[in-house]
Amino acid sequence: MEDLTKFGLTPNESKIYLLLLEKREAIASEIAKDVGISRPHVYDSINRLIKKGLVSYVIKNSKRYFKGANPKELINYLEDEKDKIDRKKKEVSNLLPNLLKLQKEKKATTSVEVYEGKEGLKTVLMDLINYEKDFVAFGATGNFPKIFPVFSQIFVKRREQKKIKGKIVVVKGEKPIKTKLNDYRWIPKEYGLPSSTIIYGNKTAILIWTGIGIIIKSKEVADSYRSYFELLWKIGKK
Repeated sequence: MEDLTKFGLTPNESKIYLLLLEKREAIASEIAKDVGISRPHVYDSINRLIKKGLVSYVIKNSKRYFKGANPKELINYLEDEKDKIDRKKKEVSNLLPNLLKLQKEKKATTSVEVYEGKEGLKTVLMDLINYEKDFVAFGATGNFPKIFPVFSQIFVKRREQKKIKGKIVVVKGEKPIKTKLNDYRWIPKEYGLPSSTIIYGNKTAILIWTGIGIIIKSKEVADSYRSYFELLWKIGKK
């Protein structure tokens, strides 16, 4: 059976819609039995499908029979969702100047942000993309493609779009991402670290690959880590 969750339907919505396409029409109790979902959850999912234009109903003998809409309605649904997203993007764009003013940094301050879990690590890495500065890095950089096989490729594509270059010190034996954007130098294993450190602009990101990402906003801290990177860069071999 097809899986329609990739098109924005929940797992329950996908099962119910596909069942209705197959059966043409059914009452809620039949749907609940066939898909193995409780009746309250069936009604919740059907109501959402009705709002999405994918399910309709008729009343026969005081019973409500639900029908799946023509599959072509999926295209209309996706187009509606795209329109909604475009409108929201436009609204956010209009708000951006005021939001950026609120976030304006004070020159003399140092701040530390901590993010947890895999999504937290992604947030830290996307901050590098949004900062749009070339960077330097050292540490366990080979862990990135291992832990994020898909996201690491997305990350590289975003960098390519914004032409963000990187100079990276890699421990011998690691397999870093292949991209023309990166310039690598290799150091012996005894210099290896369990975490990765990335310096971009006045920011230093420390990635502990078990699930903690840290962003330090400080020119002094960034300059200090950058000096350590330069030392490793001199030791490293092409």
